[in-house]
Amino acid sequence: MITVFLKVLIIFCMVGVGYAANKAHILPVEANQYLISLLLYISIPCMIISSMAENPLTAETKRATLEVFLGTLVFFFFSWGLGLIVVKLLRYEPAKDRGVLLVLMTSLNTGFMGFPVTDAIFGSQAMYFMVIENCTCTFYLYSLQIMQLNYGNRKKAHLKELLRSMCNMCMLSALVGLVILVTGFRMPDLALNFFDMMAEATVPVSMIVLGIQLGNSDLKGALKNGKLIAVCLASEVLLPVATFLAVNWLPLTNWAKLILVFASAFPGAVISVAVTSREKKNADLMAQGIALTTLISLATLPVAAMLLMAVYR
Repeated sequence: MITVFLKVLIIFCMVGVGYAANKAHILPVEANQYLISLLLYISIPCMIISSMAENPLTAETKRATLEVFLGTLVFFFFSWGLGLIVVKLLRYEPAKDRGVLLVLMTSLNTGFMGFPVTDAIFGSQAMYFMVIENCTCTFYLYSLQIMQLNYGNRKKAHLKELLRSMCNMCMLSALVGLVILVTGFRMPDLALNFFDMMAEATVPVSMIVLGIQLGNSDLKGALKNGKLIAVCLASEVLLPVATFLAVNWLPLTNWAKLILVFASAFPGAVISVAVTSREKKNADLMAQGIALTTLISLATLPVAAMLLMAVYR
């Protein structure tokens, strides 16, 4: 338990480094576009291939993979329903912004933030299952999320738009990793060591990026919005607890239970801000919500990690 706590503490201290570097004008917000490109096009794809190449496809792995995939699909509809209840109880005004709050209750940063944190705390096998979860999450981010943002408007997501958004390096690396898994291909040690070393950059760089983002976020504005705070707390506390209560009694593998619950504890996905802006909704409110859920997760994720390690590992 102490070992897990120390791992989590070190990871989130890196967020503080990014925050301090931003406030000291060492790393301005403009640096993030290059750091994010480094993550999305190089280090995270290497991390995905590394984790999938190191975990053979056993009977247990096959079962857990299917459980995580189907469980994540169910989760998005479950969190959507819970979000509707929370939003209706709060009677948020203006009503046109309620779709933004629905997304905050459902959107998960299990790629950009989830991959490095999961790998650092639970290891490469857990990271493999988080990749499976994120493939489903990507489908949500560019289809169901648009339906949520247009809550009451009945706007449909276009298939071409969905397919275009899913054609990225992370998805491509996941497909390459899947081929390696299914075929049982054994990568040469030199290649595997290369991917491992490149993947090691992901944790510090991604946490520094989060720190820079927090340094440029309008947290003061978010903290003045009581109903937004309530939605963010519901997302980061109520939703993980409800997910745990929903899956713990089911006949699932421990890996599936751990990933489904841990994924639900991550903050809102940063990409949601861009999607919200594209849909001509309140992107400022979304940005405030993403920043606030990220800040809250700095406290809730370590607790979730330690409890899940005690229960399922």
